[in-house]
Amino acid sequence: MDTRSPAFPASRVLALALMVGGTLLMMGAVFADQLNLSGGGTGFGWKQLIAAIAGLVLLLIGAAWLFQPRAEGANDEPVEPAE
Repeated sequence: MDTRSPAFPASRVLALALMVGGTLLMMGAVFADQLNLSGGGTGFGWKQLIAAIAGLVLLLIGAAWLFQPRAEGANDEPVEPAE
């Protein structure tokens, strides 16, 4: 029976989802006027700035989570219990 961890664990999928979501939020905020997402104002408003910063924070958290080093003792091989 092969009990090794999957090649792409759920934490990596969640990290990638955070990165994609953060990127979409940031790009949507930056280009809101061109995409007709603005509330009628012109120029770069404070709501766009907050959304862009929030998107950048999500992107950086996801990247840090994705590229963090593996914990010591986290091997691909399962540990056999001692008898």
